[in-house]
Parts: sequence; C-alpha cells; structure tokens
Amino acid sequence: MKEHVQELLDECLSGATDEDLLILKQLLEGVKRKKDNENGSIIGGIFAMEREVKDGNFEISIPITPVTHNSLQIVHGGVTATLVDSAMGTLANMVLPEGYGAVTTNLNVHYLAPGIGDRLTAQATVVHQGSKTIVVDGKVISSDGKIVAHSTGSFFIFQKKR
Repeated sequence: MKEHVQELLDECLSGATDEDLLILKQLLEGVKRKKDNENGSIIGGIFAMEREVKDGNFEISIPITPVTHNSLQIVHGGVTATLVDSAMGTLANMVLPEGYGAVTTNLNVHYLAPGIGDRLTAQATVVHQGSKTIVVDGKVISSDGKIVAHSTGSFFIFQKKR
C-alpha cells in the first residue's frame, strides 16, 4: 500500500503547478491533523476546521483555498453545506448528556452570496431541544462580513451503544 501511495504522490508531483502543490500540501496537512488528533475527522483535517465556542454559540471556521473552490473559483456549495452542517451537528452533540449523540435528519441551506475572501465561518445556535430531536439555526459568514448562507437543521437524538 505504501509503495502505491508513493507512486501516486510522485506522479502527482511530476509537472505539478503551484496550485497543484498548494492543494497537495493542504490535503497532506489534513491527514496529519487527523492523525495527530487535531481534528476529529478527515473532513475537518482537510478543510483545516478551527472550532470555537463564542458568546454561547458554536463556530467553525475554514480558510478559503483551491481545495474549497468549484470551477468558478468560489467556494463549492457542498463545502458551505458541510461547514454549516458540521457546526450545527457539533453544537447539537455538545448540548446532549453523556452517552447520547445526534445525527442530521434534515438540512436546509439557502445560499445568499458567493463564498469569496479569506475565510468562511459557520455559526450555530440551538433553536429547540426536545427529547427526540434538536433544531439548530446556522449562518455562514465570509471574512468581509457577508452572509453566504442561512441554514436550519434537525438532528435525531439517540443513545450511543456501550
């Protein structure tokens, strides 16, 4: 396996542009962050997610890089959705008692502006917490303060297996 990965890496490096090298660097740094437990998932590692509890809400921020771009050189809508779902889902799990988890059952994203600038930050706030579901409100904001997307999500609460 290691030999195959090395061959693939060598092939990707051969004739790589500066942008290709930047992308490879971010992907490899993401794997390292996951391996070093700096991020809990490979998605968090690759997108270099930084998490913060701020003013009683939860935020996740990512840099805007070629890894996040679509063919129009703006942040791909799926990346925006992943960012806001990660923020809302993490918050939903944070408010639960030990031994319980929550998973997304519905995600509604309204795209309002292009994802441009240096960073995107997703903010999440609990709207309702019941015994079976949690409803969370989310916003994605660009580094210039524009709201890129508004989202709501429903999360099903379950007891984790022991």
